Amino acid sequence: PNHKEDEARAWYGRMVLPPTDAVHPEHGDTFGNIRNLMIDAAGKGEQTEKLSLGCSSSQTARNLEEISCQANSIYCWSRCMSILEEGIPHENYCQEERNLRLDCVNPRNQTYTGGHGDYYPACTASTENATSYPKLPVYQEIRDPDICTDAAYNDFAKTDGYAHSFDLGPSIFMWSVVDGEVDGRLVFDGVFGFLAIGHASFAGGPHDAMNGASIIMALPGGDYSAVTGLDLSLEPNINEYVISHTASAFRHWKEPVSGASTSSYEIEVVENCFTAIKFKTSEINGIPFDLNGKNDLIWSGNNQDYYAGYHGYGNRGIFVVDFSSGEAYMKSDEGQHQDGNNQGGEDVASKTSDASSMFSSWSTTSLLAIICISLYM
Repeated sequence: PNHKEDEARAWYGRMVLPPTDAVHPEHGDTFGNIRNLMIDAAGKGEQTEKLSLGCSSSQTARNLEEISCQANSIYCWSRCMSILEEGIPHENYCQEERNLRLDCVNPRNQTYTGGHGDYYPACTASTENATSYPKLPVYQEIRDPDICTDAAYNDFAKTDGYAHSFDLGPSIFMWSVVDGEVDGRLVFDGVFGFLAIGHASFAGGPHDAMNGASIIMALPGGDYSAVTGLDLSLEPNINEYVISHTASAFRHWKEPVSGASTSSYEIEVVENCFTAIKFKTSEINGIPFDLNGKNDLIWSGNNQDYYAGYHGYGNRGIFVVDFSSGEAYMKSDEGQHQDGNNQGGEDVASKTSDASSMFSSWSTTSLLAIICISLYM
């Protein structure tokens, strides 16, 4: 509608990114690949059909903001990162002192091109673009469908012997309270890359609820290296960890909690199909469970690689559990449960779909704004 000259019209919008592995119905490629192609083309200043991917009609994407970082920092992993924190004394050091160039790389000395990962400023001669982590010998998409059936998973995920359970989508958490301890089991409909559960932390950090969290985590091998991953020839292990308050990559918090009692912790695996962890404890890293109230918990699983890295969209969640009453729900639904109307019992909360849990847990920060505009502007 028309408005007066001294009036202004306001507009509000919210962008929600689809999962990276979801396939675009028109282009036949995944949204993750489409985003990477657009970002790469925009970063190179190219005017190609790649910038029209995801846009309608004759429109194309345009970078609205030029990224300018302060002195002694470079644009790395979608933000400006300090080179001083990585031991590089000044911006010309790499070239002048080491005959290398300053760039954004991962621990495998591959250069950043976009997307999720573990990146930092470094002196390098590498010209290799970043690639995904090497896959598990059998990863989720190639597990045997004749063995890893729904019936087989349902049998593996039986809640017999547990007082309560909560369906988390790709996983199920079941528990009883026995002699002042939580007797718990987390079942994952995924091959064994890693599996973890623990106390959520809301102390701040790049990934609230995750950074600073105390968790129980199972790994399929040992002798971890950020360059080569886990050695799968070594035995699987399960320990307590504290995720770094400032950095999410496993290399920053790979040492288990010293002195933790893990004798009741177990790993269960249907080889190349499903994974579960069991525990009986009253605390994690000295932080006790509230057996008479509500507990903020997190879980995550990886079914792709052996680098203890990114869990992927959907294979994670923040949820609330009342161990005594059996009440459980996703943290994003907390407002609906403040009045305590949802009483305990097995499967008291309805199953949360993969999509709703993914969208509720996303927190996206970007320095790059891309919109679609007409080619003829």
